[in-house]
Amino acid sequence: MLHEILLSLSGLPSPIWDQIQRGPGPESHGLADYVSPPETAMLQTLAHLSELHSTVRDAAGGISTSHPSMVCRAVSATMTETHLGAFRKEIVRVESSILQKDAGYVGGYGIVPLSTIVADFTPWTRRLEWLRSVLNYILAESPTTGRSHPCVAADILNFLEKEAQTGYSDIEEMATVLLSVGQRAWMRTVATWLLYGRLPPFGKEDFCVQQHPEAPSPLEEYSIDPALVPDILNGDAAEALLATGSALNQLRFQRHSSLGSCVGSSEPVEALLPRHLNLLESLSYPLNASLLSNVLASINQSMSENVLSQLLPHHRVIQLLDVIQDYVLLGHGEFAVLLIAHADDRVADRQRSHATARPVRKVGRIDDLAIKDTELKGIMSKTWAELASVQRDEEMETEVAMLAKRLLALQRLIGMKDAQAAISTLLPTPTVLSLTLPPSSSLSLFISSADIQTYAIINAYLLSIRRAGIHLASLWQLSPLRRGQPAPVAPSIIAARRTRDWRRMQRTRGHWACASKTLFVLSELGAYFHGEVVERSWQHFRRWINGKETEVGSSAVSSRPGTASSAAERPPHPSQYVAASSPLSLDPAADRVHQRSRDPRALAAAHRACLQALNAALLLDNQGFLKVLKTLLNLVDHYVALFSRLQSTWQGLDLQDDDGVVDAFSNYAQDEKDVLVEMDRTRDVMEKVLVSLVDEVKEVEKDPDARSRMVTGMTQLELSGKTFVAWKGRTIDRLVMKLDSLTGMQEDKSGYHGYDRYDRYDDE
Repeated sequence: MLHEILLSLSGLPSPIWDQIQRGPGPESHGLADYVSPPETAMLQTLAHLSELHSTVRDAAGGISTSHPSMVCRAVSATMTETHLGAFRKEIVRVESSILQKDAGYVGGYGIVPLSTIVADFTPWTRRLEWLRSVLNYILAESPTTGRSHPCVAADILNFLEKEAQTGYSDIEEMATVLLSVGQRAWMRTVATWLLYGRLPPFGKEDFCVQQHPEAPSPLEEYSIDPALVPDILNGDAAEALLATGSALNQLRFQRHSSLGSCVGSSEPVEALLPRHLNLLESLSYPLNASLLSNVLASINQSMSENVLSQLLPHHRVIQLLDVIQDYVLLGHGEFAVLLIAHADDRVADRQRSHATARPVRKVGRIDDLAIKDTELKGIMSKTWAELASVQRDEEMETEVAMLAKRLLALQRLIGMKDAQAAISTLLPTPTVLSLTLPPSSSLSLFISSADIQTYAIINAYLLSIRRAGIHLASLWQLSPLRRGQPAPVAPSIIAARRTRDWRRMQRTRGHWACASKTLFVLSELGAYFHGEVVERSWQHFRRWINGKETEVGSSAVSSRPGTASSAAERPPHPSQYVAASSPLSLDPAADRVHQRSRDPRALAAAHRACLQALNAALLLDNQGFLKVLKTLLNLVDHYVALFSRLQSTWQGLDLQDDDGVVDAFSNYAQDEKDVLVEMDRTRDVMEKVLVSLVDEVKEVEKDPDARSRMVTGMTQLELSGKTFVAWKGRTIDRLVMKLDSLTGMQEDKSGYHGYDRYDRYDDE
């Protein structure tokens, strides 16, 4: 009987447990008729233990061969080999002791007390029940487990880590063993990603880093899935893990690309492999979250300083930043002016080719003109050609200008995200000036497609404000509209002309005042956005790159956009600082700041924080302000076109009245009336829009929520102990003070001279 019990405990089926379960009776001719109730209770305990052993063994075997998670397979295999193996060894030990007639088991007359055997195996009941609970957690998909998906590595590792915190020393030891095995299996996938930049060949669906083949850039091809991140991996460690593997993957991509074959050498990576491998091997199991985070941060830092610095040299990043500052953020004034001028010429040519008389209400509306890609290229070519002829010969700007020619291009906003929020009035078709990086360019490690899109929207935003100001300022070049200079003719004719000029001047005085007021608002907006926000934010960022203290407030910054003639007065480019800086400094803190600014990974993270802060400080996340500003810019185009239409009409009337030149196909008197009525109506709408625009700016200053939106992305950035704090744009109160003179205007002006509201601009 004892032999049968021990065989059954080893996992073999036995009929004695069925006989014990049926109990004694007239139809039972088995073991139950010869045992007492206490013995029956002890046999039932052993029967339960035998059943637990069989259940755990079968479930663990099934998981080890078919479960999709490699970590779960490793945990279940350890259960079979280690814990169930220990249980079987215990059975063999007990059986060997009985056969050897050990006094601990065999008493007088060769009797083996059943209670002694039960006492030895009773602790295993709790252990096997706990193993069964672990297997049930792996197999179950119910609300009791807190998940509705198959068990993944993060789930089982988190579960075992919690189970190790128990008061039973044997359960704690078993959980620690399983946790160590699971973490070792998980770290094998981590090592594949960290050392080679590849996802594991098996179980990659279980790894916290997931691949997105349709990503717009190699930098965004991989991402962290929060549902697959175990608790042992904190946020910083997860980012370091993603960054290191992504960099290695980018290196491999560069090495296989034609453009990156010269910089994608694998020697630096192979030289660092032993060092990184030693760091991973230094970890002890079960893992400590702090030690793991430090190891991952060290490997990431080593990659940034030794490999990425070769793939992405510091001077290339500085050149790209110079291109962004001078051309995308309109630091080069002549470039913006020439681009606007050639875009206007292209639109004027298209309008002349479609020589049709436009109604007065549609003057200035060119939405029906579609600009082709070839025309966009022509605009950029003419801009670069004329810019090269007017700018001075400056060696510092040569490489930047050449790089800008290769990277910058006008693109339509078709299919671009946030196209509705973007303000683009440069051409009839919504168009932006965007950076066009080749897919194989190593600069994609520094700037992502989302950053490029944000810069494109900022450029269109600033360029539209600059364009509207230029068009309004050009009205003062229309001298015949502002003053008359009659020729020396008869006194009676001179008097008539003076009366006519005085009448016209009185009629348009309000329009010139409105144009002047609008020009003032746009000029102050442009000065604040460019001279205050962009210039200070960018100077703050560049000072951090140069390893200097970022005390922007103490430095003098121009509040007006720069030009090529003022380039010599601007602060030097970071490349000058780097070349002139001494390799040794008396200030260790400055050396650390300078070193971190040369780290491509830290530089990219700081740049992203700076861009987020810049986007918020420019009010690009304030939809109410953007809507009113877009309406004002459209009104400016219409208003300027009406002034031009009025000039041509008055010229026709002067020829008709003074020289007798009559155009049979034109009715200049009626045209003058229609244009002036439309100008009156547009002026009323424009003045109301100006008031709304100023109110929106004031709301930004007063509303705490609006101020909090301005600070979005300006929090302190920490990366491996290296910090960057973006410039905080809190000087909007100065803009409000300058625009406060417009608040005395009446909210409602009566009369639209018989015309309904300008639905197009009101709806927008």
